[in-house]
Amino acid sequence: MSFADPKLQELLKKQKYQLYGKNTAVKKCNWAHNALKQERYCYKRFYGIRSHQCIQFSPTLICNFTCQFCWRIHESDIGIKNMFHKVKFMNSNDLKEIFDAPEEVVKGILWGQQRIMCGYKPFITPAKYEEAMTPKHATLSLTGEPFIYPWIPELIEELKKVGLTVFIVTNGSYPDVLREILIKKSYPTQLYITLPTPDIKDFLRTHRPLENEKAYYQILETLKIIGNGVPFRTVGRLTVADGLNLNNVKGYASLIEIMKPSFIEVKGVVHVGAAEKRLPRSAMPSHEKIYNFSKELESLTRYRIIKESSVSRLIILTNDTENLIVPQLESYSLNLPINND
Repeated sequence: MSFADPKLQELLKKQKYQLYGKNTAVKKCNWAHNALKQERYCYKRFYGIRSHQCIQFSPTLICNFTCQFCWRIHESDIGIKNMFHKVKFMNSNDLKEIFDAPEEVVKGILWGQQRIMCGYKPFITPAKYEEAMTPKHATLSLTGEPFIYPWIPELIEELKKVGLTVFIVTNGSYPDVLREILIKKSYPTQLYITLPTPDIKDFLRTHRPLENEKAYYQILETLKIIGNGVPFRTVGRLTVADGLNLNNVKGYASLIEIMKPSFIEVKGVVHVGAAEKRLPRSAMPSHEKIYNFSKELESLTRYRIIKESSVSRLIILTNDTENLIVPQLESYSLNLPINND
């Protein structure tokens, strides 16, 4: 039985979420549809990801941030109490009543992905259908903060057992979870940290964390852990909105210097979903603005632009100190020339 509020569940189902168990969700990415119907892939192809073989999922619907630019539904958007407050002080036994066990999460996301993809069978080639029904990648980036899920290292291992690479997108406010991953040596393929708006007042206004200033210092702690060295790829993600946080390049450069990620992504906000009600359409920056912002980052850091996608409003930079060839990713291609698409 799902832990989520019935009103939230109803809205998520209308948005084509596949809900499983207590707190697990899967949703088809539009790029998966584009990959199957048009052979068009999202920017993650630069990291070797084929959109129709990637499961976009969450092991929890709960988040401790209410970022203005997030296109997912927040409880405050629909007038219900945020679930984070219900789980913050729960003990391990109570958490078992709230969250699905790691093996159940994996079972649920495979069920959800096959349920999503099976409808394409009459419209694509048998080979393409077989690919779609055989996922190779799992991305924890759908909704909620994945590190709120209490058994992240165990979940990473369960995902690897079924042959999936693991990308995780987190707001970085749970440094103890990162420490647990390192202690247990349960490494993701790639870990994204959504970098905070550098100025703390702007951070509170933009990201609206439920734990207020405490979250900012927890993120800094996470960045320092990564900056000291971790045995997997990392990405510092800047999600930028015009008139909100597309500024303070020097501040972002300072955070990047602390984190020392493998890659930096500068991603423009898209005026879709729940973000439409929180931000004006003018907050969606042009690709030119994002590119110019990234060029300023180049001048302030050791990172250089290596890829861009105008469709996704995204720029990827690297400091070229990492080993860019990763055997478990079939078509890793960041060493190719820059291209716009």
